Amino acid sequence: MKSKIYIYIFTIIFFVLIISLWKVKINLPHSYISVINDIVFFDSDIDFKKEILKNVGDPWIIPINYCVKSPVNVKNVEIAISAIENNTCVKFKKQNHCNNNRQEIIFKEGPICASHIGHVSQSYSQIINLTYDCYTKPFSILHEIGHVLGLVHEQSRKDRDKFIEIDYNSLTSKKEHNFQIYTSSDYKNYTTSYEYASIMHYEPYSFVTPWRWLLRYPVIKPKVHWQYSSMMGQREKMTFNEYKKINLCYCNWCGWVKNDTGKRNKNHPTKCRNGGYPDYRNCSKCVCPTGYTGDYCQKIIESNKKCGNTSFKVNDTGTSLIFKDKMNCNIFLHAKNKTKKIELNILYANAPYKNKICTEDVGFQFKYRQDKGATGLLLCGSYIDNTVVKSESDSILIIFKGDSKHSLLVLFFKQIN
Repeated sequence: MKSKIYIYIFTIIFFVLIISLWKVKINLPHSYISVINDIVFFDSDIDFKKEILKNVGDPWIIPINYCVKSPVNVKNVEIAISAIENNTCVKFKKQNHCNNNRQEIIFKEGPICASHIGHVSQSYSQIINLTYDCYTKPFSILHEIGHVLGLVHEQSRKDRDKFIEIDYNSLTSKKEHNFQIYTSSDYKNYTTSYEYASIMHYEPYSFVTPWRWLLRYPVIKPKVHWQYSSMMGQREKMTFNEYKKINLCYCNWCGWVKNDTGKRNKNHPTKCRNGGYPDYRNCSKCVCPTGYTGDYCQKIIESNKKCGNTSFKVNDTGTSLIFKDKMNCNIFLHAKNKTKKIELNILYANAPYKNKICTEDVGFQFKYRQDKGATGLLLCGSYIDNTVVKSESDSILIIFKGDSKHSLLVLFFKQIN
């Protein structure tokens, strides 16, 4: 009899612990998990612009007025705004007093982190609601500013099914709408490809049921390279391609893309390479993604001298490489035959590891995709299994960030058809 009572008590405690752990998980700080249901918009008010929703005939007036209501942290709002101002043409103007009857963003405390997507009205203010967990983290605020400027969640791109899989069996009931795909014909990518490291991306376990979370069944799974899962949901920075979207949407003054289609203007005199695009301040020069430099992003950023040779012509036979120690190396692999691709075997990696989410400033990066502006595959921590990466073009850029004598990367690569 006593044993049955003990079993009964143990079972109750077990279920209470599971529910408690799950609640802790879904209430993790915004720096780890994406805020649930953090967008509000009306289809009649907006049209689709790349991954940006932009108000029809009623855009934001630059500079954008804003004010901050206590207890929202003013300094954190300013840090988030500075990130936008330092990387785009969009500027903001702080107001000492909030005014509901003009175009203005009002940052205020609310029960959830939420904002409209895009601009709503010239005649009224627009609210960004922030919980304590949001307004104590500058880049959680930046996520919401991204929505106000028109950025939608990355997993809502119409091409998302080529890159990720949504497991609806793992979803909490009635949460399917959070994974709707925006299919409007006006939806434009502006030459940017899917960004696993986007600040607008949900983390893999968003809206997961308690049991599926316990059994480690994510809602969002990458279709290639499971390591992409560790890149999803970061709230530390906007990516190069996200700033590129904002710039091409709000200040396509160089005419790099066609405003009606969002496609590249092939006759543009500035020939930016490797995912770069013309700088709106000087159209003869390009803004370059991580790892690239030069007026046209045609060069690789110089490595530390102790890296040795970092440029390799890849042949059919194959080559092995080892990089180790505390140093920063940008390793460029290019196929000897430009019509061929490269197969890269990552045999062993001992990379820096800081948080649960692997970010560009910490991990080893492998830019094998056609769009070099997109964040490459990132590896943080130790990997002993062979990871095979196949280039989408005739080149791969590897960014080795060794932070100690234990940092190590062992590679083998060859040219393939």
